[in-house]
Amino acid sequence: MRKNVLLMIVMVLLLSACSGGKKEQQAENQVRPTDVTVTKVVLSDIDDFYTVPGIVEAWDDITVPSETSGPVTWIGKEEGSFIEKGEPILKINTDNLQANLNSAKLQLEDDKKEFLRQKNLFNQKSVSQKQYDTAKKTYDLSAVSYKLALDEFNKSTIKSPVTGIIDDVIPDVGEYVSPGTEVARLIDMSKLKIYVNVPENDVRYLQLGQEVSVYVAEIGSNKNIKKGVINYISVVSDPQTLTHKVRVDVELDRDIRPGRIVRVDIVRQSFKSVMVVDMYAVIDKDGQKIVYVNKNGVAEERSVITGEMVGSKVVIVSGLEPGDELITSGQQFLSNGAAVRLGE
Repeated sequence: MRKNVLLMIVMVLLLSACSGGKKEQQAENQVRPTDVTVTKVVLSDIDDFYTVPGIVEAWDDITVPSETSGPVTWIGKEEGSFIEKGEPILKINTDNLQANLNSAKLQLEDDKKEFLRQKNLFNQKSVSQKQYDTAKKTYDLSAVSYKLALDEFNKSTIKSPVTGIIDDVIPDVGEYVSPGTEVARLIDMSKLKIYVNVPENDVRYLQLGQEVSVYVAEIGSNKNIKKGVINYISVVSDPQTLTHKVRVDVELDRDIRPGRIVRVDIVRQSFKSVMVVDMYAVIDKDGQKIVYVNKNGVAEERSVITGEMVGSKVVIVSGLEPGDELITSGQQFLSNGAAVRLGE
């Protein structure tokens, strides 16, 4: 009998010890905080953009003809050289045009002297109106003749009509050319154009005159962004790719030359003064979007309404306030009211 009583006492003590240990363990588990990372919510601006590839093209290929005849006496630059608008390409020897110009100049000088003499006499009433008018008409005709001779002579120096690259100089020095003969081909580099294909769903965001960012697509290179402008949007989409052809015009730049592959960043929408958070901070729970906010070491569950997605970010329409400490790491292990500890 005594043995049975002692045995029961021992069993009760053992059960009490086990129960106490479990309660202590449960208490310890209940108060142990979850390590989390937080980000302070702020109002910011963000652009929703996409990137499309394109190839740079010259603005135009231009053929330069001769407007006079004669042998080529001088060629300014070789093929592949950069040339400014108005810079000479080549010269043609036109002795007859030079002679005509000299003759017209002398005639103009003589007729001008006579006109001024007749004008002075007319003011003194020493000659008639008819004599004065005849001298003035003769002088005016000489001025026209001289201008025509000068224009013809100037055509013997063929100048570049654009700023660009000399693709080809066709005649050699000494070769005879006639009016209409093609003497040079130029690549117009006054500005450049880039054609890109924009998905049909994104065309509605585009506008003529819209500014975009252009940069050279080279592996390992830093973005050296240039600005371009959308100046053409095709009305009809390509039936196979469901994309629209868009032309971006870019100012001449040494880093962006014809034939180079570039990337073009086009903004869909710009959001101003909005709350933007990492999309992974938002949890789906019972058909709702929730986040957790740190409140003095305690996780507070918030129901939020989300807006547009911008890359890996999402716009928060409501449910958060600027200054809230949003939990962005460890939130998947939390429940409302759970203790949290900020990680380093």
